[in-house]
Amino acid sequence: MRLLFSLLLLVALGLSSCKKYKLKQPAYLNFKWEFFEQQSGTFQPVVTGGYFYLNQFRVTGTRVEGPAVDIVQSLPVGKTSFSAGGSLGLSMDIPVGEYNQFTVELGVVNEVQPCMVLNGEYNNGASNIPFRIEWETDEILSFVPDAAFTLSKKKNYDVTIGVDVEKLFQSITINDWADANITPEPTNTIVISENFNHKLFTEINEQLASALSLKVSE
Repeated sequence: MRLLFSLLLLVALGLSSCKKYKLKQPAYLNFKWEFFEQQSGTFQPVVTGGYFYLNQFRVTGTRVEGPAVDIVQSLPVGKTSFSAGGSLGLSMDIPVGEYNQFTVELGVVNEVQPCMVLNGEYNNGASNIPFRIEWETDEILSFVPDAAFTLSKKKNYDVTIGVDVEKLFQSITINDWADANITPEPTNTIVISENFNHKLFTEINEQLASALSLKVSE
């Protein structure tokens, strides 16, 4: 009886060790950028690209099985440009498993002014007017998915993060755009920042956190 108990204990320990080993196996994440829910046409803002200055990016998550994940990569501060469907030049290995909570955080630092910019065009019914949204303060950009997902061993996944454009501008009216100040020629640009077109900036900045989105795909 004692021998049988010892054998069962060894089997249980072996299965536990095997499960722990499997949950430590890596999946490979490559980070891309996208502008989600983008509309075009009359009286529509279209975001075409931008950049930010990052000093780190962090991935946290909880899994159905296995310990929580918290991985931080420090980055040399430099300009990271992005466009629709473009790579961010960032990658990370992360433990496999079924993730029921997952967050990607980008640390934007204000060592260069502006430290984050979105560029685009607004169609006012007569022409397309360039616009530029500028941020000058440190920001933590947090991206979360809409649903749980599973990462498998040694598979490559695209983690596409970005901005839901419809949400970002949902508080801005046609009259707000019409009232915006435009810089003189030759640029003729709607600059949106703390110091220029402040009302537009406040509305957009208040929507920024809820407009950040994330999707995972093979």
